[in-house]
Amino acid sequence: MSKSIIKNKNVLSIIASIVFFFILSTASQAQSNSNNPTIDKKYVRVDIGHGAMHCPFLSPKLEAKLREIKNIENFFIDKRNSYATFNLPSDTEMTSESLKKIGTDVGYPADDVVITINSKPIKVIAKQP
Repeated sequence: MSKSIIKNKNVLSIIASIVFFFILSTASQAQSNSNNPTIDKKYVRVDIGHGAMHCPFLSPKLEAKLREIKNIENFFIDKRNSYATFNLPSDTEMTSESLKKIGTDVGYPADDVVITINSKPIKVIAKQP
């Protein structure tokens, strides 16, 4: 009887070790994925030409429409330099054309709305006064 108890303890010990290492490796994988914030993101910049983002009528409309975009992150708008930046999940259906349409729908001329989408963060260089 004592041999079967010892045998059962050894089996349980082996099973517990396997479960422990499985949990540890899963946690390690999750940690390594969370350390890279650029995974699965689109980086977007919306430029409005001729400094037109200072317009007191169109600019608030554009900002409101951009903020309505599903899953938008890190939204930033610089009215002085006439651009907005934000992140979207890479699997979003939002395209340059659909973003440009948002700008033209609020009233900006199509030639003044420039969309940049990149898989890497977009460097922001402010215009000098």
